[in-house]
Amino acid sequence: MSSRSWFAGRFIGSVGKGLVCATASAGLAASASAADVGGLLKAPPVVPDLTWQGVAVFGTYDIGGQYESHGAPTGGNGAAGIITGMNRGPQWLLVPNQSSQTAVGIKVDRNITEQLHFIARFETGFNSATGELSDSLKGMQKNNGIPLNQQTVNGGGPRAGQLINGEAWAGFEDKTWGTLHIGRNNVVSTDMVGAYDPLASYGFSLLGYFGLLAGQGSSDTARIDQSIKYYNNYSPWRMSAIYGKPGTNVNDFYQGSVGVVGPNFSVDLVAGHGSDIVSTFALSGPANLNSKYLGAKVFDTDMYGIFGKYVFDLGRNGLQDPAEQKFTVTGGYSRIDFSNPAGGGFAPGHSTIGGYEIGPILSTNGSTGSGIVNYAFTGGDRLVNISFITGKYQHDAQWSVAVGYYRYDQKSYGLGVNSIPGIVAPGYSRTACSSSTYINCAGAEQVVSFRIDYDWTKNFRIYAGVAYSQVSGGFAFSYLNTSEYNPTVGMRFTF
Repeated sequence: MSSRSWFAGRFIGSVGKGLVCATASAGLAASASAADVGGLLKAPPVVPDLTWQGVAVFGTYDIGGQYESHGAPTGGNGAAGIITGMNRGPQWLLVPNQSSQTAVGIKVDRNITEQLHFIARFETGFNSATGELSDSLKGMQKNNGIPLNQQTVNGGGPRAGQLINGEAWAGFEDKTWGTLHIGRNNVVSTDMVGAYDPLASYGFSLLGYFGLLAGQGSSDTARIDQSIKYYNNYSPWRMSAIYGKPGTNVNDFYQGSVGVVGPNFSVDLVAGHGSDIVSTFALSGPANLNSKYLGAKVFDTDMYGIFGKYVFDLGRNGLQDPAEQKFTVTGGYSRIDFSNPAGGGFAPGHSTIGGYEIGPILSTNGSTGSGIVNYAFTGGDRLVNISFITGKYQHDAQWSVAVGYYRYDQKSYGLGVNSIPGIVAPGYSRTACSSSTYINCAGAEQVVSFRIDYDWTKNFRIYAGVAYSQVSGGFAFSYLNTSEYNPTVGMRFTF
């Protein structure tokens, strides 16, 4: 037997066992009254609504199998189906959360009056392959001091091992005055990704895997503690706004949006500013092995964007019928301006989300691998353009197919730090460039993806697809490989 056949056999076996275990753990058994698939398999029973007195329990479990042409072993951040720096050789993997985040939670909707409701939501995410709390920062901490070609998957994100690491807010909803949340909220740009990207996920979307757009410059800030969020509809208009001052992964953060909604279309404009945004990284070099700290780049960002959707009705009964055929086109453009923190950034020992500390020193060589960089854009701002377009064909209430194209682009930008006493200028290009030799060269990252979904029941989905990702120029700086494809099959159970 060839080594490839042996790996394929192990992969298929592990995926099969994972799906069987997942099905068993979710309490999914065959039901004589459920629908058949091809006359061979019976669908699992439908789970009843778990709501009592306005309090509902909800959850999602997502598990799959994936081949990565250039991959890395799974870690605290799950799988690397989209190309990242540590991706190296072929991998056959049991992968968590490729179409959605595994999580459980509760949501509350209680009438105070007919007009006014008390609402709340608390949600915790898990790694569906290990059962551990989702903790992106722990994944980076575990890779401190480990050579890139030996690292497990790691990267930033807003889930940092907190007991409640998803949304955690309470507030009020009034039919006239709108909705108010106080606590840990998704930022407005994260809402836009969810609303306009039908493939938004770790396995099939650049926007879902790398949170430049969702977090307005850093995956860590896709969700903000100690924030207040408001939204309302004034048909056909809608608006939303958020302000937060947690002093952890960001100092001050605010965003707002205004949009118009029609029967088969919507358009939203978004803008925002963040001060002292933290983007965390694993520390490099053997001296940092087992270090409790994380490296960090600290910066301010300004962003604006526009997003749109149009639905083509291909059926006879109108868009409200879920069994009718329709084709939805979505897309958007956003620009993010990265600049040095006007407030000076943060010092070593600063606690970011999850209680993790950044440090151990203020970097003197421009590298987050040795500590904190508060001056990354002294020579000129970094401008990143984000664009995407997707199409989703809904055949009926069960079958759908989605495709997407995503792109991040940057122009050459300055890294000069000679004017800062005690700081040694890092190696960088002093002229416009487009190679991968320097991080500040012009470059791009792009993803093309495809996924087909079959909703067996309202609770149980089977999916299959593939994403091809590629980096070039400054985006490929220090990467072991520059492209990857990731055929994936999986299942998702929700209640």
